[in-house]
Amino acid sequence: MSHNTLSDLVAARMETAGAKADQRMASAEAAQARSGLRIEEAQGFVRPTKQEIAQVRAEARAQGKQLADDLRARGAALKAGR
Repeated sequence: MSHNTLSDLVAARMETAGAKADQRMASAEAAQARSGLRIEEAQGFVRPTKQEIAQVRAEARAQGKQLADDLRARGAALKAGR
């Protein structure tokens, strides 16, 4: 190998390594930005109070009971229609 060819190979390797390093740096910066957004989102989250949780549960139970009653009524109507 001549000196120029070896020098060209080293320069090409250095250029490739630099491009990969730039790509990794961009990925790291993007990940850092995403984590910053997640931290802001988490800090903005407010845990519901026990009363709010109890209210949501009560509403869900009421909806479930209403749905069950409706299904029972439909079932009874279907049986009566036979």
